[in-house]
Amino acid sequence: MKRSWLVMGGVLALVAVVSYAATRVALRSARGTAVTPPAFAVLQDFLGVTSDQRSALASIDAHYGAVRPALRNRVWQARDELIGVLEDPKSTRGQALDKARRFCAAQEALQVNTVEYMFELRRHLNPAQRAKLAGLVGRGMCALTGGPCPRGMGRGMGLGPGGGSCGGRGWRGGRP
Repeated sequence: MKRSWLVMGGVLALVAVVSYAATRVALRSARGTAVTPPAFAVLQDFLGVTSDQRSALASIDAHYGAVRPALRNRVWQARDELIGVLEDPKSTRGQALDKARRFCAAQEALQVNTVEYMFELRRHLNPAQRAKLAGLVGRGMCALTGGPCPRGMGRGMGLGPGGGSCGGRGWRGGRP
């Protein structure tokens, strides 16, 4: 009986060592390969990007994919801080405006990153794919901001004309 327990313990120890080694090798090789972030892959699928185009985009995807999580986290943190100030009955208007400006700045950084990615992506697309990308971006912007959009790009579902804008004249677009 003791012998079978020793054999089983030895086998388990061997399996544990082999599993650990295999995991280390897999992680090391995974770090060496660029993985397209899921959102980029969905966009590329929508555009009908070929495998050659995907290969050309791999380093671009890796660069922007590495930056985006920090930008997104900054937006979420600024959003949460703004909500906290708005919920606090003791907060001042100045505190709320400061948090709103930080939130807008964080959103702007993420939006600029998105536009930069779109221009890098666009360099590798054929004319039909570029048109499809432009239509998608246009419809998305119209839905986000609301109001009339060029060439019937869709019915906006945002805050109305000028809505969604953090810069310049405020969220009302200069209206009272």
